[in-house]
Amino acid sequence: MRFKIAALVIGLACPVCELARGETASDTIAPAPPRVYALVAAISEQFSVVQAVSTTGTHLSPYRRSTAEVPNNILNRFALHSLNKAIAAIEPDSTRIYLSLPPAQMDGVPASKRDSVAIAAVVAALEKMPQRLEWDRIVVVTPAYRALDQGGLPSKLQGFGIFDEPRCQAGCFPSMRTSGSDSEPPDGVDAVTSEDRNIKARTYLAPFSYITVWVLDPKTLAVLDKQLSFESQKLAEPTYKPALDLSKDDVQEYLFRRVANLIEISVDEAVMHSEINLRRGIVTVSPVREVSPDEEKK
Repeated sequence: MRFKIAALVIGLACPVCELARGETASDTIAPAPPRVYALVAAISEQFSVVQAVSTTGTHLSPYRRSTAEVPNNILNRFALHSLNKAIAAIEPDSTRIYLSLPPAQMDGVPASKRDSVAIAAVVAALEKMPQRLEWDRIVVVTPAYRALDQGGLPSKLQGFGIFDEPRCQAGCFPSMRTSGSDSEPPDGVDAVTSEDRNIKARTYLAPFSYITVWVLDPKTLAVLDKQLSFESQKLAEPTYKPALDLSKDDVQEYLFRRVANLIEISVDEAVMHSEINLRRGIVTVSPVREVSPDEEKK
């Protein structure tokens, strides 16, 4: 399946320095330099398409899997755009450097080792960059691998993709419908329309983003933190409207807008739970006052 995708334009704002506060009115210290983050995307150009199919044999897979090649480094651009936005929300004055690296080859790699292989390939490339010694943190996003099925989505999902469920999930026969062919099945799947209206659906398309965000120390390239994040959304239209058809260009464009939004959510979720955000504790300094021994005992 071939996808036609418009190029994603990412605007990059210049960092602004903020003066640090002195500890006392008489002290003056130099403004702290903005922290430098290297943002690295190592997402492949392959976009997963998984379709559920009806089977009659017990040994046949109920899913048909394929990949679509996404040109022009679009998926890495999606990831970098989301990383940039997440870091800017935490440290707007930071300096951010943008890198994209080819992903590790995963053919024949067991699922349990894919994470380690992915980050090892990134580390090997970063070792050749002496400029990393001037950075404060390296933040890397790689595809994650989901081994188990969950929430109506199948197992073996990786990175960015779409799951197509054309099999009827509820209210599949006229006798099960409450008020004609256009009614929503009360026990149907919770889905969202293109107008962002919540409905009960018999079938759906589900774009997903499953990624790992790594935080590395630039000097040693040691892994300081690792966060996995999975986001998906079931999309469907009411029965009186045409079903979403993956072969149509306008449907592909609509789905990729949804995918871009899920990528942003998943990356932001991972970064916000990482040590980059958690290390930023808030310290409140109260006025100094004398405390008597008797008061300490109270």
